[in-house]
Amino acid sequence: MSIQVQDFPDGVREITIANATRGNALTMTMLVELASAFRSASSSAKCVVLKGCPKSKSFCTGIELASAEEVFSAPERGDGGDSSDPVSAMEACAVPIVGVAHGACVNAGFEILLACDVLICSSDAKFVDTHAKIGIIPSWGLSVKLSRVIGSNAAKACSVFGEVIDAQRALTLGLAHRVTSTPKQAKEAACELARRTLVFPPGGASAVKNAIDDGLLIRDVRAEERRRAFAQYAQVARERLKAFTARRSKL
Repeated sequence: MSIQVQDFPDGVREITIANATRGNALTMTMLVELASAFRSASSSAKCVVLKGCPKSKSFCTGIELASAEEVFSAPERGDGGDSSDPVSAMEACAVPIVGVAHGACVNAGFEILLACDVLICSSDAKFVDTHAKIGIIPSWGLSVKLSRVIGSNAAKACSVFGEVIDAQRALTLGLAHRVTSTPKQAKEAACELARRTLVFPPGGASAVKNAIDDGLLIRDVRAEERRRAFAQYAQVARERLKAFTARRSKL
């Protein structure tokens, strides 16, 4: 299990979430590696393509349950969780990010894809938010960004009522830019899109990206979302998550 980083000579960085036997779920170590890969991309790459290991049927099924306590306890340890927060690193990344979604994109996996600038999906992609089912609050952008992308009604149908968004629905709602037949085609389309930016003047794509992001006023709202989520975790969500993990272990 790891975060794999491959830098190509033309300036494209390919980042792969690789934990295929566990649905590409994220451990604490992987979160730190993922955040680091995006932080360094600003100075080491011209564009980033993010994908899940294709050996798994899922892009990412969220946080590895065995790592949940460590991940959500980061603010209590006094480190703020910044070193293990890939979404904040993606939001601060100066270069464009193209996400490739295949299979299940659940909770943290969903939020990581929301942090991409453009999203390409294979036809088997499905977006799932189970925070309400578990009894915890999202901390990486679902409660802030999803409604801005697809509208409040569709966002609530997904996050409050548990409705799954499939690839075609994602395209209709504006969550996805394009849908391909296979994960391989989705990756190829993402790489093609990424390489379009390589002929632009230095900083051109980044400047426009940052102007759009600043206009969305995401950062301050995300900070409040994160504060609320970790406060809830310290009070009640820890026990809810433990109960959910115990139920899952019996299946």
